[in-house]
Amino acid sequence: MLKVLICTNHMASIGGSEIVALEIAECFKKNNYIVDIVANYIGSPVADIVKNSGVNLLTTDDLPDPFKYDIVWAQHQVLPILVDHYIDNFNNKTYFVFAHLSPYEHLETFGLYTERLLANKIFANSKETFNHLCDLGLPTNISNILFNASPAEFFHEKTANEESLKNIMLVSNHPPEEILDAMEILKNEYLLNVTNIGVRGSTERLTPKMIENAHAVVTIGKTVQYAIVGDTPVYCYDHFGGIGWLSVNNYKKAEEFNYSGRCCLRKISAREIVEEIIVGYEKAREDIHKIRREVLSKYCLDSYISAIIKESQENINTRFIGLEDRQKIRSESEIVKSIKQYYNAYNELSVYHNNLLKKINDLSSQNDHLLSDNSINMEKYNVLLSSYNKLESRYLKYKNTFFKKLARTIKKIYNKNVD
Repeated sequence: MLKVLICTNHMASIGGSEIVALEIAECFKKNNYIVDIVANYIGSPVADIVKNSGVNLLTTDDLPDPFKYDIVWAQHQVLPILVDHYIDNFNNKTYFVFAHLSPYEHLETFGLYTERLLANKIFANSKETFNHLCDLGLPTNISNILFNASPAEFFHEKTANEESLKNIMLVSNHPPEEILDAMEILKNEYLLNVTNIGVRGSTERLTPKMIENAHAVVTIGKTVQYAIVGDTPVYCYDHFGGIGWLSVNNYKKAEEFNYSGRCCLRKISAREIVEEIIVGYEKAREDIHKIRREVLSKYCLDSYISAIIKESQENINTRFIGLEDRQKIRSESEIVKSIKQYYNAYNELSVYHNNLLKKINDLSSQNDHLLSDNSINMEKYNVLLSSYNKLESRYLKYKNTFFKKLARTIKKIYNKNVD
């Protein structure tokens, strides 16, 4: 039986890299592969979703042997730990694919050595990421852009007589205040049905049915591709700002920057967002049909997976790993272990932080009269509020420290000759 190993840093909260790993796993599973996902950190709700998908979930402490798999898909530079541990099992049969999902997140950088030595195929999620990796020595002859492609299940063509704007869906893990305020205005003043998916709304995995039921989606990143192949107008705006309604004239520029809003960094007020959404909806609905036709083939994840499977079966490598290669892989593995240690501690603190924030929100949402008259509730509230404020300071300090150390480590390594 053919087997695939997917390596990623974390499988916990519902975010872009977690969903990419899961969708890749599900696509291989559709092609009759046994699929294992290995991550440094595992937690809910993603762990529960993975269990229900029929995919095996492991931690890097379980140390699966990558050379026992037919295909390895690697994200976040997790793989060096496993390669170093099983270096004596090295063979040329395993087909290695590396993926990079951001131009600025440090864990998404081009690998120091293991990737350069083992990669059969490398993907960047956007042209912006691809160009950034080229500055770090990306071998362009084996590299392509994945375009945050969507599984075939999201492909849906809507009828020409679609209803007017009634149901709008916000999908974001970091919505700015102007977007949240705009959604409230659309709900209260324009009587639209607004669904909020993400950290400030319902925390659940996005489904093709959700896209199908929405008349418009407000989002950035890979959800944009879901909406496009689902024939649903997209208003592109989030914490970087954004280009607004996607049109045939602007989508290519937005696509280069992974529909992140970094293509223009345009920020406007809540009222201006509302006006653009209301006034521009009809044209956005017309344009999304044209955009969909232009990008349909390159936004299909199943096609990329089929190509990987074909190449892996035809590929013949003659790589040799000598003593110097082993030493460099071992050094890289030690760095990756250090990153894993920092990131796992950060994640544990983040979970505690979020749980405490939920308790604060639950208490503060109670009746004000009950809080003021009930001394026990008030005392609990004050204790939690004090704890939350202290923890938030620790959380932000740890987060900043982690990323600064990581940036310094990678820059230091890259200034040395690793070839």
